[in-house]
Amino acid sequence: MAEDIPYFPGADRFRTLSVYLPRTPDTLELVGTAAERLPEAGSDSAVPRYHVHIHGGAWRDPQLTSASIEPTVAHAFSDPAQPITAVASLNYRVSQFPTHPSLPYDAVRDNHADPAREAVHPDHVSDVLHGLALLRSFGLTDRSYILSGHSCGACIAFQAILQAPTQHGLELPDAPCPAAIVGLNGLYDLPELTDGLGDSHEHLRQEYGTLLANAFTPQRKAWATASPARFDPEGIAQRIREGTAPRLIVLDQSSQDMLVPMNQKERFAAHLGHVDGLHLIEGHRCSEGHAAPWERGDMIWESLQDILRLLHTGA
Repeated sequence: MAEDIPYFPGADRFRTLSVYLPRTPDTLELVGTAAERLPEAGSDSAVPRYHVHIHGGAWRDPQLTSASIEPTVAHAFSDPAQPITAVASLNYRVSQFPTHPSLPYDAVRDNHADPAREAVHPDHVSDVLHGLALLRSFGLTDRSYILSGHSCGACIAFQAILQAPTQHGLELPDAPCPAAIVGLNGLYDLPELTDGLGDSHEHLRQEYGTLLANAFTPQRKAWATASPARFDPEGIAQRIREGTAPRLIVLDQSSQDMLVPMNQKERFAAHLGHVDGLHLIEGHRCSEGHAAPWERGDMIWESLQDILRLLHTGA
């Protein structure tokens, strides 16, 4: 494992990524060396051999980091026959969280002492794109990897791939195109996190309003513009035709999730149904509470195995 690799000049502690490799005689020889290359970089295999993950945390939790992928890594590398040869997990700057139970941060109150905790959209997307650019230099290529995201990480994953960086106001190149994207317990229609929570989640309305204001500004128009469930379907279809977005998307949501209502997945799935050339699968691996996919690890790994099988059959 190579931890906390900076992907930005003068990077703070959150503009980093970690790369995990299976324990083999070849990888043991890499212990103590600088991370510069992914295993099998340059391979012309049609099967994705890498997994890249974007963690959640409501855009704001400094304690939820790239290390949250480690339970999934344990499952992925328990079977030496599986095709995934490296897992990369990305950190990104987080937004203000004045009410964090143990590490509260308010930029004004705290005299802007920690800019890494003052991110405002599109900062999160910019960081992920910089991380993917570093992984490209390590050998990440189009369709060589599966991209996953949990919670707000699912939102960031789709923002980074389904729209060109310029549509977020970023002068950055496109990321390598993943073979597929899987969103788990994701947040996709941001205005509906205050306007359409439903009776089961209505008690979270004020909390969602606060976190969205900190992550996307208080301007509700900005929330709508940044919502993957409101991206132009023809724009997504064009990116699929160009090869900058994948044909396969998997959405999975636990019905027992007490933080994110099912209608977030349902709205996004209905919207993606209007995208020509897209193969949308509604997954069935997520269960239990909101954090269960990354806490347990098996749900993410089983989702990846499902995707590998779909790709093998030509999905």
